[in-house]
Amino acid sequence: MEGGGGHDDFLPIAAAAARLGISRLKLREGIAKGVIAARRDNEGRWRVDLTAVPADPRAAIAAAPSDPAALMGALFDEIEELSGDLDAARDANDRLMRLADGQADALDRALAAVEARAAERDTLAALADRALAAAEEAGARAAAVQRVADAAFAALDRAAGALEAHAAATARLKAQAEEQAAAIAGHEGRLDRLFALSEQALEAAAKTRAAPGLIARVFGRGKG
Repeated sequence: MEGGGGHDDFLPIAAAAARLGISRLKLREGIAKGVIAARRDNEGRWRVDLTAVPADPRAAIAAAPSDPAALMGALFDEIEELSGDLDAARDANDRLMRLADGQADALDRALAAVEARAAERDTLAALADRALAAAEEAGARAAAVQRVADAAFAALDRAAGALEAHAAATARLKAQAEEQAAAIAGHEGRLDRLFALSEQALEAAAKTRAAPGLIARVFGRGKG
């Protein structure tokens, strides 16, 4: 795979995995095995160099020898990054919920305004009736009152339109909040699977009789 070596050639794990058509964990495995070139950004997250990816990354990763310590580190990197993404998703969902609450408050105010306009309409209708009675004696006077009533009804229609727009905006925000909640549930499911995988990986690492310093470093990283 070739590229121009520009900024767009260094992608985060999720974007690079999607571009290469492999899973995030498989991509991290390739980085741990040295098959996929990558570097850490200022936040400590991996960015993959797409200019140096093998033609068949999946086959190249499978063929490379395994390093239990490196693979364990890659697994903990994925857990940490997903945990951060989950926290960010929860924050975004909280912001959406606060925005939805604000829209609901605005909708309540709009309803109160419409009710007030309805009361004004009733008052104006009574005035119009009296004006129509007076119109028997003064046609010009009745025409003026009719114009006032028309303007009042137009204002009421505009208020009703604004109410419908607020209701539609609130519905969209609630739908976005539900999507965020579903995304959070998906992240939590993946975290559960990753923790299960980490336990299996720890058991496998113990069977390889790794050096005591390596096991201490892996366990220390898991606790962090």
